[in-house]
Amino acid sequence: MTATNFLRISTSFFLLILTIELNAAKVGNEKHYMDKMCGNDLFTLDGDKIPGISLQLTSGSKYKPNVNCTVKFRTAQPSQRLIVTMEKMDIADCPGDLLKIYDGKNLLNMDTKKQCGSPASFTVTSSTTQVSITFTSNAASESSGFQASIALHFPMIASCPQDLGVFQCKNKNCVSKQLECD
Repeated sequence: MTATNFLRISTSFFLLILTIELNAAKVGNEKHYMDKMCGNDLFTLDGDKIPGISLQLTSGSKYKPNVNCTVKFRTAQPSQRLIVTMEKMDIADCPGDLLKIYDGKNLLNMDTKKQCGSPASFTVTSSTTQVSITFTSNAASESSGFQASIALHFPMIASCPQDLGVFQCKNKNCVSKQLECD
């Protein structure tokens, strides 16, 4: 085997390992359940070990009646923001059962069609370093809840800070190198 062939094989092997590592780090590998996180302190997304998470309302097939749960997320750096993508949602009995997403004290999903029912997927972006997700249900009905992704991002800037382990997507947002751009 020549040195050139060895170098090609070594480089291919390194790229294969790197690809496997990056794919393993995508948002959603570890599911978090809101009903298990209620009342806990802030959940910090740091960009390295935890650039984002997959969040479901409950680990069961239906959420329970009379739920009042809030989970708070924050960024590790003051320049970071959070993107919440609601991928699936099935919340019955409006306005008895509601999902609200707050950016500090400001409601991000002000449209009531994005607080209950089964809307198409939607995305909201924080303007601060903290997002709170609150779910309340009444005693009447139960549904499957929701599935969301919460990830770090930097507001649109001329270039992304490479020293913080981020890159720039086509939409000019900066995200962790461990996440995928769309």
